[in-house]
Amino acid sequence: MTLGDRSADELAAQLGISPCAIGEAVRRGLLRFEKHRGVACWRFGDTRNGCLRRLDGQPFDINGQRVKAEAETKGESWHRLIGLDDVLAKDRHEILLIPEGGKDALAALHFAAAEDTIREIGVVAALGSAVEVIPDDIEKLRGRSIRIFPDVDAAGRDAAARIARAIAKPAAEVQIFDLEGLFRDDGAPVKDLFDATRIGYDDFEANRDLSSITDFDSKGERVQIITDEHQFFLSPFSPHHVSPECHGFPVYPVSSSEELGEELENLAKCNACTARNTARIRRWKLLQDLAVVQQRIARELSVDELLKAFDEWYCASLPHLDPNKTRDDYLAMFLGEFGKVRVPTGEGEALKKALERVLTLSVLALPILPGIAQPPESWRRLAALHCELARRSANGTYFLSCRAAAKAHRGLNKDSAWRINLALDRLGVVKCERVGDARPGGKASEFRYNLPL
Repeated sequence: MTLGDRSADELAAQLGISPCAIGEAVRRGLLRFEKHRGVACWRFGDTRNGCLRRLDGQPFDINGQRVKAEAETKGESWHRLIGLDDVLAKDRHEILLIPEGGKDALAALHFAAAEDTIREIGVVAALGSAVEVIPDDIEKLRGRSIRIFPDVDAAGRDAAARIARAIAKPAAEVQIFDLEGLFRDDGAPVKDLFDATRIGYDDFEANRDLSSITDFDSKGERVQIITDEHQFFLSPFSPHHVSPECHGFPVYPVSSSEELGEELENLAKCNACTARNTARIRRWKLLQDLAVVQQRIARELSVDELLKAFDEWYCASLPHLDPNKTRDDYLAMFLGEFGKVRVPTGEGEALKKALERVLTLSVLALPILPGIAQPPESWRRLAALHCELARRSANGTYFLSCRAAAKAHRGLNKDSAWRINLALDRLGVVKCERVGDARPGGKASEFRYNLPL
């Protein structure tokens, strides 16, 4: 039984999804409205597979259990990817692949509408993280570029790894987009792509990757490129943190404790909360800025200096803080989180620009490596990345993780990039000043580039 156009408007309002995205899902045959178990429902699926949810957002009551969605299929049919009929009919070559259900798939169309790519981009979805992509579906993805959006949990990461392994060889390119470390406008952590539609304006503006959800040429820090199914390594994603907006004041060498104190005050004021439920995000931005100060002055900030910055931030933020939390509560979070800052402000942007530069260089423009005849292009391109990062460093040293280094050449993964870095160190191209932490979320290795810039 068809429920009419009002159901589409009701679903858009209930999910907070663009009506354009809802309308496109209907046009593609991925969304329809019907009665099921006596209530109005929306069905996400195609002729191959699908599931139903109640239009009012409530769960189904099935055999005494409350179930948020009911799949139509079982066995092998449950593993069939939804949306491939549309991909083949329209010959869509860039695909957003959603491992876990219809709401995330609608969110993908929502972002496509916002980025004005909704007519071109393909959306393919599985019904859950347990999916095992069947060979027939894998073949239909041959020659296409795939960007996978896993949920932010162990099951989501495992699903992304499993799918990427299965499709890496036939696909033109496979990417995994990491949503970890983001927060919704209510302060809750982002768990999936649907949650990402609820990221606050400031946080969204500060994360350039979020404005390029459907842009396959935009390979920021949240994008991992899978290039070789036989050497596929996927560790748990390291938390990414938002990059602050421009503060509107210069960063300058500190020549006195008075100037340092003034800079800390300015940082605190610029990162102060201006709305409720933003304390965690704004506090983290302040901590990133303080990490940059430490790098520039080549020493750790003292406890007194940290407290000075915190007190300024707390006083400026107080009207918008949780009245149920005390100053000591916020101070404990501030000091406890400072040691967790992995990528100080600006480093992520410097790496992104360095990679953009390196990937556009001709082979003739790449560095000549001493002591080795006809080195592989991947070695020279990775050396070029070191060179670019050194040029952007204030003190000559810079941080580079194996995963980031692998982005310098399509044939690299994090392990091969690490081996080449060791070779470049041996050749005298770079000097590894500090080996990175061998744990997820640890600090990257610190290098110095030895060739002429």
